Amino acid sequence: MKKHNDTLQTLLSELDVLSLLKAFDLAVDPIMLTTTNWEEGIKFLYVNAAFTRETGYTNEEIFGKSPKILQGEKTDKKVLEKLKKDLQAGKNFSAQNINYTKEQLEYIVRWNISPLLNAAGELMAYISFQKIITKLVAMQNENFLLHSVVKKAPGMILVTDTLANIVYANDAFCRNMGYMESELLGQNARVLKSGKQNKNFYKNMWDSLLKNGSFEDVFLNKKKDGTLFYDKKKINSIKDTQGNVSNYFSVSYDVTKERRNEERMRDEIYMDALTKLSNRKKYDLALDEYMSAFDKNAAAFSLILFDIDFFKNVNDTYGHDKGDFILKESARLVRSLMVQQKDTLYRWGGEEFVILTNRAIDDANNLAKIVRVLIKEHDFDGVKITLSFGLGEMQAGLDKESFFKRVDQALYEAKKSGRDKIVLAKE
Repeated sequence: MKKHNDTLQTLLSELDVLSLLKAFDLAVDPIMLTTTNWEEGIKFLYVNAAFTRETGYTNEEIFGKSPKILQGEKTDKKVLEKLKKDLQAGKNFSAQNINYTKEQLEYIVRWNISPLLNAAGELMAYISFQKIITKLVAMQNENFLLHSVVKKAPGMILVTDTLANIVYANDAFCRNMGYMESELLGQNARVLKSGKQNKNFYKNMWDSLLKNGSFEDVFLNKKKDGTLFYDKKKINSIKDTQGNVSNYFSVSYDVTKERRNEERMRDEIYMDALTKLSNRKKYDLALDEYMSAFDKNAAAFSLILFDIDFFKNVNDTYGHDKGDFILKESARLVRSLMVQQKDTLYRWGGEEFVILTNRAIDDANNLAKIVRVLIKEHDFDGVKITLSFGLGEMQAGLDKESFFKRVDQALYEAKKSGRDKIVLAKE
């Protein structure tokens, strides 16, 4: 320690003021020296090259003048009052303020001002080390503005690291999801998953993010209270200065209401208004799926076509309200028998109904028999009815039109031969 002190003392004894000022001129940031007499007014004694570069004032131009020449309309007078108070009390002073260049261009400066004492402890000057922070403040303001915009944006914004751990969630996200931000930070984004979308969905997401840097789709996500909602989301990767992905940034919107409206409209298109069964349009789509599965792997399926016997007489005798009741009640009763995953009842039109099923012919025939007995034995508020059936199993070489025609011909034979019967289509 003594050796270091001796070295310092030797250095200080050999340095003169001129050498120190030359060193100041090599500094990157502005440095200035001023007088200390507040009654006469503070005056410039010295400014370094960096000061001249930043303000436009040379040493010759500014020597003996008041620092007030740097002040202007936006200079904070309260900061200047605090500066004077602290320096007069022998304290150091640090603050930032707005000053003006020789061309009256404003700049933001941070001061660190200290009393400069001689060996006897007498005040000789004030030395001010300065930092021009105009760009830094502008960047901070821009960042603050950006943060405020993101925080208050109507879209749900989420930022994660590369492992999908949450590092930021804006107000809209927290509000819609029912979380406080502190509850989400550090959690993995999988906490939002509903479990209703399969692994392929998320595999496609990651494949797209890794390959293209973005992914967009509708997620079925889960809120804190367990409510499921449709989340229309776009995810983009964020890269660091080295070009490596550092984060993922997503913006999303709750589109549940829109999806529900779409589903309702779709239901209106494919649902029979009276019986609430799927209608003929929906049957056509389902039959296409059955046909495709049959063509690919010979998956067996059957078609049961039936209608209400003498239904016109029911309407003529009891009125159309009664007829509508019988149609709705028949639909309810038969639908209650649709126990297998692919037993589906459709209203074909009028008093005709269709069942598409993945049962083979014998099993489908048993289902038709159960339907026939159920309806025949049911009391429709004082009215009894029967059904006639045509039944067929899909065979190779048939298209959907010829297949339906064969089953429809079987129904015709059932009606022609006395009704209340099940007739199998001829192969």
